[in-house]
Amino acid sequence: MKISKRDLILDSIISAYLDDNVPIGSNELCSRMQISIPASTIRVYFKKLSEEGAIRQLHVSGGRIPTVSIMQKYWRSRLKFDKKLKIEDLNNLSMIVQDFEIYCMVFTSNSEILKEVLNYNDRFIILVFGDDEIILKFNDKIFNVLSNLVGITLEELEKITMQIGFMELRTKIAELKRSKIQFLANEVVAYKIFKDERFRILLDPTFAVKFNKNIIFSPEFDSGFMGVKRDINFIGKDAVMICAGSIYEDYEKFFNTIMEVA
Repeated sequence: MKISKRDLILDSIISAYLDDNVPIGSNELCSRMQISIPASTIRVYFKKLSEEGAIRQLHVSGGRIPTVSIMQKYWRSRLKFDKKLKIEDLNNLSMIVQDFEIYCMVFTSNSEILKEVLNYNDRFIILVFGDDEIILKFNDKIFNVLSNLVGITLEELEKITMQIGFMELRTKIAELKRSKIQFLANEVVAYKIFKDERFRILLDPTFAVKFNKNIIFSPEFDSGFMGVKRDINFIGKDAVMICAGSIYEDYEKFFNTIMEVA
């Protein structure tokens, strides 16, 4: 498929900014592009792209950077989740994460299936998830509701507890998920995203329920930030990876590096 000059120049601007995180001018972009396009032509497209709201100029005499809205569109189209990440080396993962300014958490148990709901002497309700259990105070009505939910995943159960306001179970699910955190790195980035106490919600696996797709932006994150959730295989176990950071970090390179090295 033939790519228009407009798209080629915009993609080049985005690639340059992801590489260097500095605004780029027409002359420099001209020298970096593999296809020869005169700097004068690039300047014409700079004006058009600025009018479209695709790029902006931080200073009157400075170069251009892609806008937040265009980066959102870019990541929706660029990030693919058809291949399941396989991570076998924790040390390599730690080194990769340190090379990128991206917060990362990995936890298991999100896809565990509710296998049984047991009544223990009308005193406790025991929810059985494979190797894990959740124990609740007995309530006949709640027992009947939960008995009808056998077969759903832990994540689905968590969403239901949020809808019906069942706080005891929601709290116990959160405790179980926190016990399943396998990897946590770059927590300082979580603080940079929110700049207040809200950063703590990103350190909890229950944040995963906020994702209705693999990528989220606002309102969960302030403008200029984003989160990514993907299913992975972590040292032989099914797990979930949550990443977050600036919309201008190179998530594609980040995941490709993990796929190649970790």
